[in-house]
Amino acid sequence: MRLKNAINDYWESRAEGFSLKTGDDLASEEGIKWLERLRPLLPNAGPRGRALDVGCGPGFFSVLLAREGWEVTGLDYSEKMLEEARGNAAKAGVTVALVQGDAQEPPFGAGDFHLVISRNVTWTLEDPAKAYSSWRRLLGKGGVLINCDGNHYRHLYDGDYQAEKERPERCDDHHPRYIMGVDTNIMAGLARELPLSRLKRPDWDVGVLLDLGALSLDLRLERVGFVGPDGSGRDLIKDFIVRASF
Repeated sequence: MRLKNAINDYWESRAEGFSLKTGDDLASEEGIKWLERLRPLLPNAGPRGRALDVGCGPGFFSVLLAREGWEVTGLDYSEKMLEEARGNAAKAGVTVALVQGDAQEPPFGAGDFHLVISRNVTWTLEDPAKAYSSWRRLLGKGGVLINCDGNHYRHLYDGDYQAEKERPERCDDHHPRYIMGVDTNIMAGLARELPLSRLKRPDWDVGVLLDLGALSLDLRLERVGFVGPDGSGRDLIKDFIVRASF
């Protein structure tokens, strides 16, 4: 509980800046690019398919899916993030049901959704395997789980990722416009205690989803190649999308 509350406090402090980023992305080609990525992965659930956006934050995926005609519920542990999501949905002219709750124990019934989707959430969880199991329970027959995540803070435990982070040409992940003075070292300290900072992904995710009975899996990987300090080439998975159908 201590770690979960500390993580929530951090994201509460980031809510305004994160919402600003969400608004900029929804109004730019970033939103279009994400729709192009997601459309081939979405289930054919009819005109009123039910989608749960887990860890919705300020509502980026929630708004995109609502624009596509989905009946969207956004779930987040942070009340401030939900406030921002409410404002972004209103600004976009879409309806999103917003619920406060734990991503590891979503307060919904078995088979309530055709789609469970998440972005940059599992790496922040104390028990991500429990979260995956809960998300699978929420899906009916033919349901789809889409998780967009990355090897965030893997550099804390892996030398290759640390070398990539220290590349002179690498752009900082945290733009001042969206950080708004928040000390991001707080999250780095918390990430040391999180299990997925230590694990090879998406290999771990694939194993868990197969154990949960996934009928098919689809991976989309974003890699980065660079020359390490010893002069040898490296190729690392930075971000990924894993889609599992049940």
